[in-house]
Amino acid sequence: MIKQYFIRMMGVLVLMLLILLPGHVFGSSWEQLPGTAKDIGIGANGSVWIVGTNPVIGGYGIYRWDGENWGGFSDDGAVRIDVDPQGNPWIVNDNGKIYRRVDNRWEQLFGAAKDIGIGANGSVWIVGTNPVFGGYGIYQWDGRNWEGFSDDGALQISVD
Repeated sequence: MIKQYFIRMMGVLVLMLLILLPGHVFGSSWEQLPGTAKDIGIGANGSVWIVGTNPVIGGYGIYRWDGENWGGFSDDGAVRIDVDPQGNPWIVNDNGKIYRRVDNRWEQLFGAAKDIGIGANGSVWIVGTNPVFGGYGIYQWDGRNWEGFSDDGALQISVD
């Protein structure tokens, strides 16, 4: 418990430093893109996808950045999104259903989630919907099943 508190506080400290230090310290600056988003996912190949703010069935619109604009992607919606190394989006909709884009169609995976995260190595993780200490269960996709990770939980997830 103390370890989790320490890790959480370090994350807050790093976030505060990133906000308070000027952009030139890090050798870059922020560029504002058009539009608004509720979530963003970036694949290892540089593909950028967002969950917009326009309500649609399943949550909010899904868009892909083409280098100049956000292109509307489908009539389906999501509330959370991340992108695999090949540039394919994986989403969670407002009912907790999990989908991934395969061969230009949505493929539903079994299970339910609150959030999804994908690492540059392709590992896929979710925050499930089962309440546990610290939030909800954490699971990793093994290619066929969601494998439980620990007895502790989370509210959101991101994978390096």
